[in-house]
Amino acid sequence: MDKSSLEAHVEPEKVRQWIAEIGSDTSAAVPILQAIQGEYGYLPREAMDLVVANTEINASQLYGVATFYAQFRLNPVGRHLIKICHGTACHVQGADRLNTSLRHILGIDDPERDTAINGSYTMENVACIGCCSLAPVMVVDGETFPNLKGADAQRALRNHARVHNEILPGQQSDEEARA
Repeated sequence: MDKSSLEAHVEPEKVRQWIAEIGSDTSAAVPILQAIQGEYGYLPREAMDLVVANTEINASQLYGVATFYAQFRLNPVGRHLIKICHGTACHVQGADRLNTSLRHILGIDDPERDTAINGSYTMENVACIGCCSLAPVMVVDGETFPNLKGADAQRALRNHARVHNEILPGQQSDEEARA
């Protein structure tokens, strides 16, 4: 799957409906962006352009809000989201090693990227998951994996991929392996 296939198909009428319901002045920026991201998983450029064209919010204001708050994403996310805790306890226990290990198994070698090239998984560093006694921790699609080392994180991700019929970059599907 190439990056373009991760792009959302924006429905202009839906964006205009949110604007009509939420408002069009500058105070509506955050709730409009939340509605867009809630629908598409990130803030597609097309949706942002529609907001600018249909509200009193200019492009620099909207982009400023979108980049100021960590909750907003400007790039598409994979089909599954991996959250790696980088709170104090997790950091001290080796969260950076989890990142390195997971980036390796996902084939993410560009430090500017956070999504596997096949669109399977997106990695996200978070400040705290709230499981300090289980550090270091990662959460995949809401499932918590505690007390991890790099190899443990890779094993957990492989199991998650198998259960969800997902192919990790560089791995063969079951059909390809049988051929």
